[in-house]
Amino acid sequence: MSVARIDLRTSRFEIAADAGAELLAPGTALPLSTCSYFARVAEGHAFHDDDFDRSRAFDRPVDGVILATGFHSGCSVPLRDAGGEVVGAVSLSACRRDAAMRDFATELEPLADVLVAQLDGLRIDAAVRALRAVERARSVEVLTAREQELLECLEEGLRFKQVARRLGISEATAKTHARNLFRKLDATSRAEAVHAARECGLLG
Repeated sequence: MSVARIDLRTSRFEIAADAGAELLAPGTALPLSTCSYFARVAEGHAFHDDDFDRSRAFDRPVDGVILATGFHSGCSVPLRDAGGEVVGAVSLSACRRDAAMRDFATELEPLADVLVAQLDGLRIDAAVRALRAVERARSVEVLTAREQELLECLEEGLRFKQVARRLGISEATAKTHARNLFRKLDATSRAEAVHAARECGLLG
């Protein structure tokens, strides 16, 4: 997830802050025309695409970087100043193909006014963390029953071998479920997964 400043006079965007897997580092400034996200948003429209690999229009230079980094879907919504001019964008990218990107873009739009204030007040990291929490909460809907069981085992501190025994599956299968769970919770370790799940209300 990232927040970018957009300067329509120079037709450029600049990454102001990001959270999660980094695509373009904060401070990166490029022409709007190099990225489908920002080219669309600069016109005042939300961008969303649920499958970059199959999209015929996702072919700009920065789009190639996004694909090469392992992202397959994403969305971006414009941030407007008091006069209605586009001054920035909030964008997110997902590793999975996600047919709900249009809906998620719609969910982001009401937050635009708040984010403009954050952009101007240099409190961008706090804004991005808040949006990241929204994204995590959304993953509640897509956890499988097995992933929920695994999560509860991880909360107890069980190792994968113990999890496998309890759930009646192989250790390799338990690790596969864990990889899927970590991806959905944007976590890289058991402790991170449990923490993220508590933030989302997945654990009591």
